[in-house]
Amino acid sequence: MTTPSFDTWTSLFLFAVAMGLFLFTVLITSGQKKNHPIAFLLLAFAVILFQYVLFWTRYERIYPYFIFLPPVCYFASGPLLYRYFLNLYQAKITTNYWMHFIPALIAVVPTLVLWLRLTGWTDTEIPLRWFVGAYWGIAAHMGVYCFLIAKKIRVHTSPETEYKKVRHRWALVLLSLYGLFLLSYVSYYVLVNFQFFNSEWDYMISAMMTLSIYTIGYFIIKEPRIFDGALFAELFLPIRNKDESFENSLLNEFFDHLTAYMKREKPYLDNELRLVHLADQVGFSTHLLSKVINKKAGKSFNHFVNEYRLEEAERLLQKDSNQYVKSIYFDVGFNNKATFYKAFKKKHQCTPSQYKDQNAS
Repeated sequence: MTTPSFDTWTSLFLFAVAMGLFLFTVLITSGQKKNHPIAFLLLAFAVILFQYVLFWTRYERIYPYFIFLPPVCYFASGPLLYRYFLNLYQAKITTNYWMHFIPALIAVVPTLVLWLRLTGWTDTEIPLRWFVGAYWGIAAHMGVYCFLIAKKIRVHTSPETEYKKVRHRWALVLLSLYGLFLLSYVSYYVLVNFQFFNSEWDYMISAMMTLSIYTIGYFIIKEPRIFDGALFAELFLPIRNKDESFENSLLNEFFDHLTAYMKREKPYLDNELRLVHLADQVGFSTHLLSKVINKKAGKSFNHFVNEYRLEEAERLLQKDSNQYVKSIYFDVGFNNKATFYKAFKKKHQCTPSQYKDQNAS
């Protein structure tokens, strides 16, 4: 019997398993719940790859605990990625979404029975071997989710804003990577029937699967910078006018959206408004919002917001009413009376009381 051992390839794949666990940890602790499906997709593939390493190194004979787990992970991959796309398009996710994971739950049964057998709790024959061995059924299952994702993308294929154009390109890239993953999976079960197939082919196919899934994970981690145009601009960011830079075309649109929101919703009236809060409200990352304000308004966040607060104060002071001047600073969003008076006097060269008297009707 050949002694279990590692070679260069299997050592690299074991490192890739560790990388998958690292990416999973980064995404699951990022605070972005919308990215959790991708985190678990990476974890699932790390489990698949770990079982492959056990098989290639023959350590599977010593540690057979993961033999039936790869089909579980393959069955879970499609629903996990589809869940991410539902989040991406802000679609409603019903409480019965768990039913998408029924095939994966069924595929868990052989593993549970195997573990019970290995611990001596039962000698029951392992059931559903045919189910976890239905490789073409697994491929068809993943293919169905490729179709569902493609259908979802097609529904949103007429983007009328720069953001939606970026999102559309982003979705196509992620779907292409998952399609490459599926193609690699299918190619193994096609090529394994030919005499030229050997372990090197197996390694290369697995390397392609690793590249596709981990690239998805990397892109998800870098998503904010990609959507800000800071990374892979040529790949993700279509520019309608080649003579107009991405920064000008996209930031102009974002600034219009921001100013319209400020006038309509008046978020500046919130005394606790911060950059992160406004970013959440308008749907930008904090980096992008800061860039939009700095580039297009030529001001810092505080100065930008305070301009709206001053305009609101002017409107209140001009009203034909006994507006209480001493507390108006708080009503328009300022936390500090001195800051309000300083900003007001800088703009109008007079105090709020003097401004009210000058504009009294």
